[in-house]
Amino acid sequence: MAKVTFTFLVVILFISLSFSSDTQKLSISSNNRFLVKEDGSPFVWIGATMWKWKNLSIEKIQRILDDHASKGYNVIQLIAYPDEYDTVDEIVDYAATRDIYIGMVTGWYRDVLRGNPPELYKRGYELGYRYRNRNNIIWLTAGEAGGHHRKGPIPDEKLNALVKGIRDGDTGCKLLTVHADYKRGTSLDNDLQIVDFNNWQTSQWCCPADLPRHDKRNWTVWDATSYDYSLLPPKPTLDAEAWYEKNKDHCGATPFHIRRRACFTILAGAFGHTYGAGGMWDGLKDSLRCSGNWRDALLYDGYVQIGYLGRFFRGLGDDFLKLVPDQSLILKGNSDNYDTHIQAAMTKNSSLALIYSGSDAAYIVNMGKLTAQSVSARWYDPRNNEYRQEKNSPYTNNKAARTFDPPGDSGPGNDWILMLGNIPVIKD
Repeated sequence: MAKVTFTFLVVILFISLSFSSDTQKLSISSNNRFLVKEDGSPFVWIGATMWKWKNLSIEKIQRILDDHASKGYNVIQLIAYPDEYDTVDEIVDYAATRDIYIGMVTGWYRDVLRGNPPELYKRGYELGYRYRNRNNIIWLTAGEAGGHHRKGPIPDEKLNALVKGIRDGDTGCKLLTVHADYKRGTSLDNDLQIVDFNNWQTSQWCCPADLPRHDKRNWTVWDATSYDYSLLPPKPTLDAEAWYEKNKDHCGATPFHIRRRACFTILAGAFGHTYGAGGMWDGLKDSLRCSGNWRDALLYDGYVQIGYLGRFFRGLGDDFLKLVPDQSLILKGNSDNYDTHIQAAMTKNSSLALIYSGSDAAYIVNMGKLTAQSVSARWYDPRNNEYRQEKNSPYTNNKAARTFDPPGDSGPGNDWILMLGNIPVIKD
């Protein structure tokens, strides 16, 4: 009996230790472009949506959180349903043991639109106060809150009341944004002044060319991020809801579509990316059209590959916090076609450049932008998380233009990230 009791205690202790996690508070980086943890390390947002989690048991949700954490995800976006606060508590606390942050929406568009300012302030205050001691909360405030083309925007006085309630309830110690409407960004609405960081919802289409820019409508997803990046005062931004993989309502996305959206926006200046999957966002128990069920969604290629990208960018360490978009690195070979577009960024001290190409077509780089005298060149394959050294690398940088030809010969979808300069040892 004593032996059984001792074994039981050891098992309980092991489980407690394996589930223990002290999630750090998040803040805005000193250059106002990124999020950082308390220890100063970069918080590379790699999120996923799980809006209709109510369709699943808490045991299944915990399994989903386990899998996301193991794949490299650190944010789950969900709704705090008023009739399910106790379960939300369980999700938040379990997520903390996996070092996952909860991007919390207090209600969807219609929920906020129906409320009056005093009611919305109360709702915000109650939730803010409830989670005031949880470090792993990021407020997304209201779902699709902007000027939806199918309906009018939430009036300012209602959204402001909700935000003030949250801020007062949790004493303003957590980061807050407003979940953007589809094909919109917070920076295009009146939410710009009340959020800590901006976000876009580039949404459920392959290559949206009608993302709005006030008087212009011929935008790409990298244009949208670049728009936020140019605003003053600067604020961090990201695509908080992009094209979903195997989504029953919008079929057609391939793993290439999924990962290129993330690479385009991050290298255009975003501090991370949110992935979405049919079967996962809607908690499907059975397959429906192109969507698998929630178990199937844990095996989607795009889901795994976005996790790879999270590990890649986190592996850059402090260099991630120094990245600045720089399209002038590409002298020849770029395109505005989504399949063949090239997006580039470089650290502020010009010691490291990252160049993502949507295909394996060759392009020419302005090596004079790099300060390194000895340049290492390495290819990162976002499809399988593998690296290849460029031939003759490292080599002396004579500052001349240089042609780089990505490995392979199969066109769009054979995408790569080229690392140039002083390449850090990648570790997660």
